[in-house]
Amino acid sequence: MTRPFVLLTFFYLLAFFAHSQEVDRIDKYREDQFYIGFSLAIQDQGIPEFKQNGFSNYFQLGFIRDIPLNSKGNFALGIGLGYGFTHFNSNLNLLENSNNDLNLSHLNDSKNKLTYSSVTFPLEFRWRTSTSTETAFWRIYGGVSFQWNYRIYAKNENMSFSVSKDIQNIGATTHLSFGYNTWNFYIAYKLTPFFNPISFSNGATPFDISPLKIGLIFYIL
Repeated sequence: MTRPFVLLTFFYLLAFFAHSQEVDRIDKYREDQFYIGFSLAIQDQGIPEFKQNGFSNYFQLGFIRDIPLNSKGNFALGIGLGYGFTHFNSNLNLLENSNNDLNLSHLNDSKNKLTYSSVTFPLEFRWRTSTSTETAFWRIYGGVSFQWNYRIYAKNENMSFSVSKDIQNIGATTHLSFGYNTWNFYIAYKLTPFFNPISFSNGATPFDISPLKIGLIFYIL
């Protein structure tokens, strides 16, 4: 009877271990997600003469890889790669002098544009009420997004020209998203300087823009 008992015990333990592995595998699910978002950009001015002319906006899309931090799966890290496009409207007129230094003028009746694209690298801490079988849930995601900015153009009434050397190409933004299921509110604030200080010509007023972005972000499983 010893041998059958040992074999029975062995197969029981093997079945129990396999079941435990399956439960553990199911519990440690991942919420890998594509995302797309639209926001209004509210520009915080550095001097009184600056003002917005019309709506400024921000568009983003990308993919986030989910890394669970516990067996339940409701706490996780998110690491992603995405694209962003920013469009500012204001009375800020950007011009370069003969030395290629940046001059700023503020034209109250003019609408000037500043646009740029970004490669984004979001890093966020994630909490949600999801389970391995529940795909509609509450969430709060917050963290930092690093950006590499390129194709930076200013446009006024007369011309459009590149100001890539005058804008910081590397930047960081803190962000928070919260909501239920697909629909989520999105808030972001720039952490790093917008303009490159060495680009300003002598006598130019020191200036910076700290945009606050408020909008919606949609997560697609």
